[in-house]
Amino acid sequence: MTASRNKKPMRGKTAKDDETFDASPDPNNSVSKTDDLRQSPAWKKGKSGVSRMWERYVQILGQSFSAMDREEQENMITKFCYVITIGIACVIISCFYSLLPALLRIIALPIFLAGGWFVGAKIVAPTMIKRLEPYLNPQY
Repeated sequence: MTASRNKKPMRGKTAKDDETFDASPDPNNSVSKTDDLRQSPAWKKGKSGVSRMWERYVQILGQSFSAMDREEQENMITKFCYVITIGIACVIISCFYSLLPALLRIIALPIFLAGGWFVGAKIVAPTMIKRLEPYLNPQY
């Protein structure tokens, strides 16, 4: 690529009479020699630090969940199920909300939110509590 009258490429700037800009990486640069960024020492060091933090976070969550009594554990699972099912209901209604007439929009939103809550409370939460029974504290 040439950018000047003497046909020499100009890196990082443009010539006065030619508006071409050479932004290709320098082949002598050490960064461009790495084929895969995930093999670099900086990536490996950062990944090990992040994975240690994640493992510690999951360990803290497990310890705090085990320290709860059975009723608190079931309430936590039920709230989580509310969040998931109401979130799914919101995503579903957002897919076709703009296609509904204004009157149906007013009616559809509370119906979908109540339906998400009902499904979360009456179907998903009992199923999850039953499935997580081995990990919950015993009932007294």
